Amino acid sequence: MTSKWVPLEASPDVFNAWSEPLGLPETLTFQDLFSLDKEFLQFIPQPHRAVLLLFPSRGKLHDEREREEKDGEGSWKGQEEGEGVWWIKQTIPNACGSIGLLHALLNLPSSGPDASNPDSQLMKFKKESLPLSPLDRAKLLDTSEFFSTAHTSASQSGQSAIPEDLDVDTHFIAFIEAVNDKGEKRIVELDGGRNGPFDRGQSVNFLEDVATVVQEKYFDRAEGDTNFNMIVLAGQPED
Repeated sequence: MTSKWVPLEASPDVFNAWSEPLGLPETLTFQDLFSLDKEFLQFIPQPHRAVLLLFPSRGKLHDEREREEKDGEGSWKGQEEGEGVWWIKQTIPNACGSIGLLHALLNLPSSGPDASNPDSQLMKFKKESLPLSPLDRAKLLDTSEFFSTAHTSASQSGQSAIPEDLDVDTHFIAFIEAVNDKGEKRIVELDGGRNGPFDRGQSVNFLEDVATVVQEKYFDRAEGDTNFNMIVLAGQPED
């Protein structure tokens, strides 16, 4: 049985510390997303490449996500190979923060200013993982020393004390923008605990549309639970 990892703290500093040595493009940085209000979202520097959401996986919210999965609601209709959506199954307990980071970073553009260095550890891993199934990608990841080293280092760099009880009921997921097989831009939810990428609807303005999804599918279903945190992968703030 795979041992439980220490959960990552939901902190941009932790996420940047995890990502930068492995290939985070210099044009991008993880930063807090404090509000879903459109006026606030306008101040987040472009480009907006991914949103990471930490949410309480319990109660009605947990049950609604289970129902979505059973109903086949939101199944991704798009490419999952080559330049398509990169997705991996999570098999390591408490690794959802690091899996979310992988989902954000390995779905960045393959070229241009926001592309990762092809010689970085992240891109080498992606290249090696592309021919594999999501479960075989997880097996490859489980034997990749860079991943466990990065997670351990990041989990120890946070400001919060390491919990004694590692059985947590909060969960990280990532949202990215991708094009489906009809050529439409869509909001795609990436969660290693699901059966695959999850289509959350049309993407016209990525950050605003993710905010709507989080409000309707997460906040409104949480029955007053406020244990949420959001981090956006976006452009570097101006000095």
